[in-house]
Amino acid sequence: MMKRGIVFMGLGFELLGLILGALFLGQTIDDLYHLNGYGVAVLVIVVMLSWMYHLFILLKRFMREAENERDRNPK
Repeated sequence: MMKRGIVFMGLGFELLGLILGALFLGQTIDDLYHLNGYGVAVLVIVVMLSWMYHLFILLKRFMREAENERDRNPK
């Protein structure tokens, strides 16, 4: 159970790193191609959507594991 909590705490740091990376890379792309902020906006949206997909997959895996534990240890 503790492992799950640590994984979800790590997701916050993961999101922070992804957003900061998207901001830096987006600004670089904006400066290079003169996109007036569209590079940052697109990259942040892509990062958020991919992070949400990752979260969804992780939640499904934890729910499946919890269901398997419940089936192995009926009360």
